[in-house]
Amino acid sequence: MNRWNPFSLGLCFIAIAALLLGSGAHAVPPAGKLAVIVAKDSLVKNLSRDELKRIFLSDAVIVGGRKLVPFNFAPGTPPRRGFDKSLLGMSEDVMQRFWIDRKVRGQPGAPRSLPSSLVVIGVTAKFPGAIAYLPARDLTAEVQAVTIDGIPHTSPAYSITE
Repeated sequence: MNRWNPFSLGLCFIAIAALLLGSGAHAVPPAGKLAVIVAKDSLVKNLSRDELKRIFLSDAVIVGGRKLVPFNFAPGTPPRRGFDKSLLGMSEDVMQRFWIDRKVRGQPGAPRSLPSSLVVIGVTAKFPGAIAYLPARDLTAEVQAVTIDGIPHTSPAYSITE
């Protein structure tokens, strides 16, 4: 009588997974939505796409009597590349040149970069006037998502993606 023990079951599972994943045919998941966020008690509920662009290009935008202070993900991360491309229309190289040019001209620099969704949520929830973005799947009750031109991040018409 041949019995399956936990070790041999584990090896069998690993072998099947390797066969399924090792074919090279696994699909890359589609890009996710990026939610633009503010503190949950913020007066900011909706922004135009143009206002959002201006904020993340370091132009002063005041909403509800408060200057909005943008926070980015670190350069090279999927959320940052997606945000820069889908909202600002610039690749990573073009963005880098943009910020260097502004610095040379004595204009305001790039928004501060934060390393993870957890830190983005923490800073946005606690810092008055903070505005940031993160993968929509990482949203928590500590922050609220802002609609862009009246379109929520849950809508198929929403176009800010990773």
